[in-house]
Amino acid sequence: MRILVTGGLGKVGEHVVDELLRGGHEVTVLDRLPGPRDGGGTKYLLGEVQDLGQVFEAAAGTDAIIHLAAVHNPHVAPTGVVFETNVNGTFNAHHAAFRLGIPRVVSTSSNAAVGWAYSEGAFLPDYLPIDEEHPLRPIDPYGLSKQIGETIARSYSLKGVETVVIRPSGVVTPEALDEIRRTGGREPEGWREYSYIDVRDLAVAFRLAVEKPLPGCTVMFVVADDSTVAEPLCGLLPRLKPAIGDRAAALTGTQGVFSNARAREILGWKPVHMWR
Repeated sequence: MRILVTGGLGKVGEHVVDELLRGGHEVTVLDRLPGPRDGGGTKYLLGEVQDLGQVFEAAAGTDAIIHLAAVHNPHVAPTGVVFETNVNGTFNAHHAAFRLGIPRVVSTSSNAAVGWAYSEGAFLPDYLPIDEEHPLRPIDPYGLSKQIGETIARSYSLKGVETVVIRPSGVVTPEALDEIRRTGGREPEGWREYSYIDVRDLAVAFRLAVEKPLPGCTVMFVVADDSTVAEPLCGLLPRLKPAIGDRAAALTGTQGVFSNARAREILGWKPVHMWR
């Protein structure tokens, strides 16, 4: 397949590109950073995902779009930049696919769409572990932009574009995973989700998401099976926030707060890189 990857030079993007190449796909990258002098068979285009015309040109002739380009944290850019970059970029990727007849777009959401990641303690889950049926209640601009991105994907699926939305949580590099392993887990730091996914496992999920037959709109969490802390979350989370009551009771052993059951079932995917 010929695949356009927006943001293909980022932390996740480089691993996704490598995984696609190993899978025998042809890759074009659209990124605001210049690509390497020798692309090794990958076509690198210097451009801006917020420019619809540039996305059209980059996507022409491809069979699928993997949309990764985004501001990945609400604290690294002004609020307007975070929101506009994420929402406009996601719209442009889906609209280009629709107009050009590209059958599939795989986009990147986040656990922040549910409301946890940057809520500064305000989020309280309805149940645990959280799956894709949990209501979305983002209260920060990043999570809000991801919720809107998911709505865009659903909208374009109604127009006939196959859309897949992947929700990673706490993406870690191999080096960061080794550090967690070396220290025996991270120290608890307040009311957080303590979830993660190794970037290599995430890249595999993106490849499978363009290869598997998935009509309509499919949303899925792509997370590791466990948490980043050594202590079972059934004890840690109620201690950090007593208001959670008995909702964490099922998080015994190493069980994390998000369920990856849908990704396992639909993609035939499973995480293989975990600190334990």
